[in-house]
Amino acid sequence: MENKINTELDSMAIILHAGNAKSSAFEAMIAVKSGDSLTYEAKYQEAREEIILAKKAHAELLRKLSAAERMENIDLLLVHAEGHLSSTDIAIELIGDIGELYKWKESFNG
Repeated sequence: MENKINTELDSMAIILHAGNAKSSAFEAMIAVKSGDSLTYEAKYQEAREEIILAKKAHAELLRKLSAAERMENIDLLLVHAEGHLSSTDIAIELIGDIGELYKWKESFNG
């Protein structure tokens, strides 16, 4: 019987880090909307660090699967994890841009 690569733990690592990144990004958005630029910067940095960890976990899992020629081991949980990763990456980029706009606006009001 062929060895099956278990993708569940790796998929959960992607979901964990992407979820942490999304939470931090939205906390950053709340902070900048209330005029708290320092918290915005800290939370946005946390989001960037967590999305990097999620991307690394994703890349490592794909390397394992492709090196073992086991791409058929891709399951629904991994597809779900990839969805979280993609949507979170987009949210972080947008929140970063929106945050910069809020800070720019505050520079005129400040």
